[in-house]
Amino acid sequence: MGSKDNGFTLIEVLVAAVILFASIATVSMIYRGAFLSSEKANKHVTISGVMPSIMANIRANIRAQGNSFESQLSNQGNAWNVEYKWQANLVQHKSAPQRLDVDSGDYVNPPMKYKLWQVELDVQYQYNTKHYQFYEMSWSNE
Repeated sequence: MGSKDNGFTLIEVLVAAVILFASIATVSMIYRGAFLSSEKANKHVTISGVMPSIMANIRANIRAQGNSFESQLSNQGNAWNVEYKWQANLVQHKSAPQRLDVDSGDYVNPPMKYKLWQVELDVQYQYNTKHYQFYEMSWSNE
């Protein structure tokens, strides 16, 4: 009698199925990791794209309020769905260097008009929070 070799055995089908499902699982894990990385990169790019606008806003606020006698400034805002809040602490309040008055021959001390602020900035976009620290300068036009 001859044997029937017309198809695959059950073992061969099971081995092929295990290999197929393992390949699909590996590809889906790679795709998931790439998708999560892409979402995270998109959030960082969004925050980085808005930072020049936020920094200009903070700079304008500090320079507008910097002439007051306060030693601490703070504010918060929203720019293109990115929330931020900042706090500035006065680090130094100085005058320009002494200058020579040519009429009297004496050195003149200019008024105290320059302020150096240390700014702490927290930026949040879709549960992604970044913290920045930088210095900003303000002066009075007296």
